[in-house]
Amino acid sequence: MLDLSEADGAFVLALIRRRLPLCTAIAFGSRVSGWPSRGVAKPYSDLDIALWALMPSDDLALAHLRADLEESRLPWRVDLSNAQDLPDALQEMVRRRGMLLQVKIEQQAQAT
Repeated sequence: MLDLSEADGAFVLALIRRRLPLCTAIAFGSRVSGWPSRGVAKPYSDLDIALWALMPSDDLALAHLRADLEESRLPWRVDLSNAQDLPDALQEMVRRRGMLLQVKIEQQAQAT
């Protein structure tokens, strides 16, 4: 469960789906219930999101997504990370303890 309003969560997810529909997005950190060493998220705590399956051709879409989020009405920052750039231990923790926001479309098709 994410520590943010349903409207804010839907807004962030809609932007991710519009800009990067072929990636997997997992929220982690202080805004995710059950995250290790998580205290109560402060109103200004950022939302951390790891993105898997980013391709070099996604660079422009990722830049647009970052701009969309910075220019949005959200009262806190969204920190987007290429999951491959995270340390292996953090990648594993994100996979196990993070909040799945979006599954790569190819993975969705295989699951059905």
